[in-house]
Amino acid sequence: MVRSETRILTTHTGSLPRPSALLSLYQRRNRGEAVDAGEIDTLAGAAVRDVLQRQRAAGLDVANNGEQGRDSFHLYIRDRLSGLGGHWQRPPRTDVERYPVFKDLRRRMQEVFPAAINDAALPTATGEVSYVRRDAVEHECDDFRAALNETGDGFADHFLTAPSPGIVATTIQNRHYDTERAYLAALGKALQVEYETIVGHGFVLQLDCPDLALE
Repeated sequence: MVRSETRILTTHTGSLPRPSALLSLYQRRNRGEAVDAGEIDTLAGAAVRDVLQRQRAAGLDVANNGEQGRDSFHLYIRDRLSGLGGHWQRPPRTDVERYPVFKDLRRRMQEVFPAAINDAALPTATGEVSYVRRDAVEHECDDFRAALNETGDGFADHFLTAPSPGIVATTIQNRHYDTERAYLAALGKALQVEYETIVGHGFVLQLDCPDLALE
């Protein structure tokens, strides 16, 4: 990882807006509609190249792929793990429920800018969890490297994101393991495959851990 030794290096949190056509495909897929996986891959690849150019134009030093090939910053992992099935619905956020004006504003904003993920049907862990789609993270890394080469790179460093076991455990409810500790251990072992693959491709690994503050 390049350090800010002579000046402050600039970057961003990781997730960047998806193009409307790509977002629409993610939304349709998450509603259970049939979509063309090849079309998603093509649009996501083009979006990665676009966000790289935008990051360069903004003067950022450390860039990533904007998570364009994922429908969310963490729930994309459900397509890379085994042992998942069923669904559950998270209870309402109490900090939002206490403020009805903000709650209504948030609802109206979500109508204008809908998310790709439907929180009403989150997955659950119903069996042994393991990482079964190494090809998916390999493809993501290879495409990011190709995009960097095609767009001229020019960044001081590059990173890719991955969710922490904790944030995955809060959204993919445990219905298999006897204890939360055992579930977290299984998730950690599974996600290790993704972490090591990203680092193995020469990218900085950014772990997204909002569960440390929010859950």
